[in-house]
Amino acid sequence: MNKKERFQAVRERRQPDYMPVWPRVMSQMIFSHGLLLPDVTGRDWYDVEKVTEAVLANITYNGYDIAIPTYIDHAFGVPPLGGEITIPEKFGIAAGPTDNKPVMTKADWPRVKKLIESFNIRKTDPRMAGALAVIENVSEEIGDEIPLVASAYVGSVAAMHMFRPNEAILEDMYEDPEWVDEMCRVATDWTMDWIRAQYAAGSNSVTFLAEVMGTLMVSPSMAQRFNLENIARVAAMVQKEFGQGTWLHTHGDMTNPKAYAYLTALATQTGVEGFHFDEMNPTGWIMEHVVGKFNVSACIITDGHLIVHGPVEKIWQEVKHQISQIGEGLGIMMAPSCQLLPATPNEHFKAWVDATHEFGRYPLGL
Repeated sequence: MNKKERFQAVRERRQPDYMPVWPRVMSQMIFSHGLLLPDVTGRDWYDVEKVTEAVLANITYNGYDIAIPTYIDHAFGVPPLGGEITIPEKFGIAAGPTDNKPVMTKADWPRVKKLIESFNIRKTDPRMAGALAVIENVSEEIGDEIPLVASAYVGSVAAMHMFRPNEAILEDMYEDPEWVDEMCRVATDWTMDWIRAQYAAGSNSVTFLAEVMGTLMVSPSMAQRFNLENIARVAAMVQKEFGQGTWLHTHGDMTNPKAYAYLTALATQTGVEGFHFDEMNPTGWIMEHVVGKFNVSACIITDGHLIVHGPVEKIWQEVKHQISQIGEGLGIMMAPSCQLLPATPNEHFKAWVDATHEFGRYPLGL
C-alpha cells in the first residue's frame, strides 16, 4: 500500500499493511530543521521558501504517513483584528496570541465582528497567505504520495485565540453565554473559509479540527453547548464541498461519565469521521469504547514527553506495548498527545514512526 491507501484503510476500518502514523507536526518541523521561529515568520510576514524546505525535510526524513503540509500556530488571523502575538526567540516554544486581544470589552465586539466578516484569507493576513503558498509547494512536490490534511480550530477555540483573553471568554461562558454563542458562530464561519483556502491550495485529504479546551477548561455540558453545532457545521461543509471527512482532536479524560456523554454526542450528532485524543485515554479503552462502540476510527496516543526524552529503546518498548493492546486493530492509527512537542529530536521522532511501522504490521500478532 502507499500512504494514501494505508490511511484510507484506517478510515474505512479495513486492514492496512501496517499502522500509519499521524504526528500533527507544528513547530517541531521548524526547530528540527535548525531554524527558530523568528527565522521563518513575524507579525506580518512568513518565509515560504524556508518553511517549504522544513516541511519537505520533516516528512522525508521521519517517514510518517499523514501530514499537515505547512507550518501553523495559534496566531493566524490575530494581528489584522488588532490583537498582539508573540514570536519567541527561544527553542521549543510556540508562537501564539497574547492576552492583549482586540475584544477587551463587549463594546469592542461590533468593530471586530465587522473586520472578521470581511476577512480575506489570502489578502488580510500575510502569514496565512504564506502558509497557503507552502501548501501549494508541498502539494506539487509530494501530493500524489501522501495525505495532506487541512487543519483548523473549533469555533470556540478560534474565538479564544482571536477575540477575547482566555480567562475572559471562559467567564463569558457563564455570564453571557448568548454572546459566546455568537462569537463561536462567527469564528466558525472564519474557520470554514480557512479550510476552504487550504483545499484550494492543495490539501487532498481530511480536515483535522482541534478542540483544545476539551473537558479540561470547561464542563462537558458547556463544551457540548458551544461546540456541538459548530463542529457539525464544519463536518457537513467539508463533506459537501470536498467529499472528505473531519477528524476531531479533543482534550480530557473521556472515561469520566459526563465527559463520555459529550463524546457520545460528538460521535453521533456531528458527523465526524474519527477522533484524536490526548494521553489521558488508554489504548484499550479507545478500542472498546470509541472504535467498537461508535464504529468510527481513532488514534491511539503515545505521550509526547516520552517521544521527546526517549531513549530510543524505551520508545520502541512503549509502542510495542500499545500495539499489543488493540486486538485486530482495525480503524486505528498512532498519534502523539495533542501535537508532536516542539522540542522533539528527529532521532526520537523517527524511532517512534519506525517502531509503529515495525510492530504495527498486519495482521497483528505480537
